[in-house]
Amino acid sequence: MLSWLWALALGLLIGSVSARAWWIERKKRIIAERRVVERPNSFYGSMAVHNQEDEERWRRIELERLHELNREDVERLLRQIEGAGVGTLTQEARAFMERMANLEAPPRRGARPPDPRLSPV
Repeated sequence: MLSWLWALALGLLIGSVSARAWWIERKKRIIAERRVVERPNSFYGSMAVHNQEDEERWRRIELERLHELNREDVERLLRQIEGAGVGTLTQEARAFMERMANLEAPPRRGARPPDPRLSPV
C-alpha cells in the first residue's frame, strides 16, 4: 500500500513539473510571436538612432548665417548635447534646433535673383 502512495506522489510531482515547464514555454512562445523585430533600413528606428541622426543634422548647421542670439542658443545646446547627450534636450529645445537646421540658406552675394518669368505660377 505504501509503494502505491509513493508512486502517486511521484507521478503528481512529475506531472506538476511538466505542466509548469509547458506553461513557461507557452508564455515564451506567445511573447516571441508578439515581438516586432525591426527590419534593417526600416522607417522605424530606435530612439538612439533617431537621436544620433538629429545630432549629426544639428552639427551641420552653418552658425555663420544665424543671427547672433540664435547662434548663442545653438552653440549652448550643442555643448549640452556634447556633454549630456541628445536625450537631455526638452521638446522646445529640439523644436528650436529643428527650425535652425531647416532654415534656407540666404542668397549668396553677387548671385543673380531668380527670373520671375521662370517661376511656377
